[in-house]
Amino acid sequence: MNKNFFPLFIDLKNKNILVIGAGKIAFRKVETLLKYSAKITIITKDIKEEKFLTLKNINIKIGEFEETLLEDKFLVVAATDNPEFNRYIYELCNSKNILVNNITSKEEMNCRFASILETEDYQIGISAKGNPSKSKSLKNKLKEILEKKAVD
Repeated sequence: MNKNFFPLFIDLKNKNILVIGAGKIAFRKVETLLKYSAKITIITKDIKEEKFLTLKNINIKIGEFEETLLEDKFLVVAATDNPEFNRYIYELCNSKNILVNNITSKEEMNCRFASILETEDYQIGISAKGNPSKSKSLKNKLKEILEKKAVD
């Protein structure tokens, strides 16, 4: 079953976001979210990516996920290395109409992160339907085209 995702640009300033897990992929997602002034809470049993300790403006809670953590959340990122748990988070959030991104599935989510290209004149979001390497490749090609046009 392929989902049909609607592309949307959205203001995340001061939106409450919960990230479950603290590995490399979670770190990349948090870095992106911080660029857009989101209010981020991370719940994790342990911090696997030490770079988390260098971030400011995030709230890290060491412990187990509890459903009460979903209260007032706009977006949840299920970023653990456990696909079954991430599926549980997706189902829970989806039933509560909370946006949820699941790093271990292309289908068990109701929102995707795009590869983002920003210039002075453009903000372009690219999705290759869940294939981040294809998105990044197209982003780099578009960046070259826009840089060449800026020089011309």
